[in-house]
Amino acid sequence: MATSGGALPGGSVCSTVLVVEDDDGNRLLLRRVLEESGHRVIGASDGPSALQAAVCHDIDVVVLDLGLPGMDGLGVLAALRKAGTVPVLVLTGRSEEHDRVEGLDAGADDYMCKPYSIAELAARVRALLRRGLPHSNVCRIEMGSLSLDLDAHTASAGGEPVELTPKEFALLRFLVEHSPSSFTRDDLLQHVWGSLAEWQDPATVTEHIRRIRGKLAGVGFTDRVIETVRGVGYRARAIP
Repeated sequence: MATSGGALPGGSVCSTVLVVEDDDGNRLLLRRVLEESGHRVIGASDGPSALQAAVCHDIDVVVLDLGLPGMDGLGVLAALRKAGTVPVLVLTGRSEEHDRVEGLDAGADDYMCKPYSIAELAARVRALLRRGLPHSNVCRIEMGSLSLDLDAHTASAGGEPVELTPKEFALLRFLVEHSPSSFTRDDLLQHVWGSLAEWQDPATVTEHIRRIRGKLAGVGFTDRVIETVRGVGYRARAIP
C-alpha cells in the first residue's frame, strides 16, 4: 500500500519508531516486525537511553514498555510529553483499569496489555502515524493497481472506476489501511460500523465483502483484494 504522503509497499508509512523495551527478546521481535513493515527502528532498553534516543533522532512514534530499569515508563512518558507531542503507544503487563487510566492520563496515545498481538501492534503504530499526518498529505491510498481517493471517496481498480457505497468504501479503506492485519467480522463491525455483534448481525460484514468483490470483478479485476483468513476473518492483501 502507498499513500501520497510517502508510504512504502506493504502498507507502511516511511517513519522512525523508537522501541523502548528492557526484554532483549521482545525488543528484537518488535524491531523485526516493524522493520519488515518498512519502518526504521531505534531500540532502547531503559529509560535514560530512551530519552537520549528521543533527543538524538527524529522519532515519529514511540512504543514504550512501562516496566523499565533506570526510570520507569511513566517517567519516560512524562519527559516525552514535556519535550513534545510524539505519539506514544504504551505496552504493559498491568491489565487493571486504573493502570490503563494512569497511562492514558499521563499522556499515552494508545495502550496495549501483554500478551499482545504483534499484527495488532503494527496496525496501531500505523494508525498513530496516520493520525500525526496532515490531512492534505494523505489524500490517496494505493495498493498495487487498486486506488482509493480519500477526499472524493472513490475507488478504481486497474484504472477502471469501481462504484462503491459509502459503507463499502469505508470497509475497503479500513482493510487496505491496516493491511496485512486480519480482522474478525466482530472487529469490522466495531471499527467500520461502530456497532457490536449484540446489536447487528455479523453477516452484514460478509455481505458487504461479497458486494465489494463482485464490483471489483465487474470491472475485470479478478484478483481478490480482500482475502478470507480461515478461522479468523478477512484481510487486504497486496496485488500486482
